[in-house]
Amino acid sequence: GGDEMAISKGRFAEKALLFAFLLMGFSFSVTQTLMARELLVSFAGNELSIGLVLGSWLILEAMGSGLLGRLAERVRAKAPSYAALQLAFALLLPLALYAAFTVRSIVGVMPGEGLSLVSILYSSFLILTPLGLVDGAMFTFGCKAYSHLVPQKIRSVGNVYVLEAVGGIVGGLVFTYLFIPYLHSVQVILVLAALNLASAASLLILSPESKAATLRTWLAIVLILLAASLSLLLSPQADAIHRWIAQQQWRGYELAFYRNSIYGNIAVIRQEEQYTFFANGVPILTTPVPDITLVEELVHLPMLFVSQPREVLVVSGGVGGVLNEILKYPVDRVDYAELDPLLIKAVQDLPTPLTAKELADPRVEIEHVDGRLLVKRKGWEAHPNYDLIVLNLPYPSTLQLNRFYTKEFFHMVRAIMDERGVLVLLSPGTLTYMSPAMRNLNAAIYETLKEAFPHVRPIPGDVNLWLASPGQAVENVPPDELVRRWEQRAVPASLVTDFHIRYKFDEQRLAWFWDSLRKGEKVKINQDLRPSGLLHGLAYWNELFSPHFSGYFELLERLSLPLLGLPLAALILALLAARKLSSKLEAAPIPIAIVTTGFGGMACDLLIIFAFQAFYGYVYYQIGLLITAFMAGLSLGGLVMTRLAERVEEGKPILLKLEGALVVYWLLLPTVLALLYSQARSPLISAAVGPMLLVLNALGGFLVGMEFPLANKMYLRRSLSETAGVLYASDLVGAFLGALLVSVALLPALGVVETCLLVALLKLGSLALVATL
Repeated sequence: GGDEMAISKGRFAEKALLFAFLLMGFSFSVTQTLMARELLVSFAGNELSIGLVLGSWLILEAMGSGLLGRLAERVRAKAPSYAALQLAFALLLPLALYAAFTVRSIVGVMPGEGLSLVSILYSSFLILTPLGLVDGAMFTFGCKAYSHLVPQKIRSVGNVYVLEAVGGIVGGLVFTYLFIPYLHSVQVILVLAALNLASAASLLILSPESKAATLRTWLAIVLILLAASLSLLLSPQADAIHRWIAQQQWRGYELAFYRNSIYGNIAVIRQEEQYTFFANGVPILTTPVPDITLVEELVHLPMLFVSQPREVLVVSGGVGGVLNEILKYPVDRVDYAELDPLLIKAVQDLPTPLTAKELADPRVEIEHVDGRLLVKRKGWEAHPNYDLIVLNLPYPSTLQLNRFYTKEFFHMVRAIMDERGVLVLLSPGTLTYMSPAMRNLNAAIYETLKEAFPHVRPIPGDVNLWLASPGQAVENVPPDELVRRWEQRAVPASLVTDFHIRYKFDEQRLAWFWDSLRKGEKVKINQDLRPSGLLHGLAYWNELFSPHFSGYFELLERLSLPLLGLPLAALILALLAARKLSSKLEAAPIPIAIVTTGFGGMACDLLIIFAFQAFYGYVYYQIGLLITAFMAGLSLGGLVMTRLAERVEEGKPILLKLEGALVVYWLLLPTVLALLYSQARSPLISAAVGPMLLVLNALGGFLVGMEFPLANKMYLRRSLSETAGVLYASDLVGAFLGALLVSVALLPALGVVETCLLVALLKLGSLALVATL
């Protein structure tokens, strides 16, 4: 009876560990996403700051796995050791969340103010250090603990890798579909803490040493913390804590509204009777008194070129002034695309006479959809002839925004415009000195507009307006004629007057603008699959907040595939030579292969997500499915190889085949993407692109997932925990480099096709190194 009880307890202990590994992937996925979102709001950042945050997380995990993971062998880590890490993780979660909310106070900047790259990097690194190190150590400790229960060492590593990936899939889906819509950040942290504490308690109870006094003490502590977490989660105190830390984030201001949606964070601060609305920490509108200059110029100046405005399309930023100015004209209909319904809800919850009037007007049709997707859909429908299209978006500082400034998007816009209709969009401007980054950004917008519109006219100012028309020579209308049109219409306005129109269309200022724009080197056309506009947008953002990094962006603008490919080829040849000369590098090709595969895996995920955005527009749930497809492929590949590796004596031939398959994948990927893009001209064909991208991402994940267990079998030398720690750290280092370099360097500088070819060259190099084993 005692033996049966011990066997039964052992089985339960193994199941408890397997659940703990699933929970590890789940917790990491949710925590990474949550912290990236909260830090994005605190940093008022763009994708550059996201890359730094995720990069910090990955490199810290690598350090935890490679350095702290070595302790697993010394302490002969078993289930109680892993439970101790779960306890540490649960205790660190609320501290990290509080630090993410209050980081602006620590750095010393006001809400809405931008931070330098250095500030973002060191503050996010410090905030994430405890959690990241514990995360990385958990993988290595988990592999060691599980190895005590299974005879095959390779299976223990492979199973932990697969279960972590499966947990990551579940975490991504649960966070997207359940946590974001129904829970705030404090509740999410409490759920994660409770799950990890419950798992730790089960591991301590089922441990063979569970009767030891020390373990009983730790179990009591864990159970007390678990009860406290659940009590807090189920009480109104969780809401009160969330309101308090949100107020800390906006210290010094009265916080009138604060909520998260699947698209981001909406916060509203009140200063006397004025409301300022922030999306992800960036100010987007003020009510009841908007930015009069911007709002009136954005509407009334392009309207001077529209003889009879009937149909108008506004892409983002309509409520709070722009709609009000448009509705002063005898328009029949105003279509308004605003992606996040939470912004409209915030405006409705804090009504002013201006916004109430705008939203109540029957001529306004609000569509909660990505603006680019709406433009594409309108083109598939009855080809509406818009007289005016207002693109009220920030400059292209992110991949998401850049899609609205490409040649392909401008062609879509032209297809739904009246022949004499007008498109208006914004760009950063100046009345004195045009910096190199501002010049390149404006030049890129101009050159790209010319690809779709024969008639383009800038209106220089502190914020530049760009007008474009398919058939109206907007560049040739003299100021006197514009003044006559304004007087004839007699539209009520606070700022725009006869004098203001003459001032804005002054010929000398226009000549200075064109002269400034012609200085410098020729810029590339901004395209969906080669987003050069993003590069110029990031350079301008950097110029504002971190000008000492300007040399880095000047270097990016000069990058090309040969310029990067030749040094990479030289490095590969040097490694091959060193491999032959030194016996110490005997096993080095294996971790190098894992680094390059981790880099390629992250690059695959980012490039296919970007391609999806270019094809369809930003549809949040489908992008979640794309990430899930990659993780599903990763899990399946890891599972298949974990089972196969046990029966394989010699791993080198299989690893060579996998490396070769990855080279072929990266050579074929740009061809397939370009082919899909060229054919996606109708709703039917376009609808098939999504499933194809899911398959491509899953295939990339499958190949990446197959390598890790096989590499562990081949590298297994001194100890299981050392092998798992080194290779897991290698995988994370590769992913860190991929996350950082692809989104903010390679993709803007090289585009999709050349980035894929560079990764193919990288994998070709690791293939050559593996061949020397």
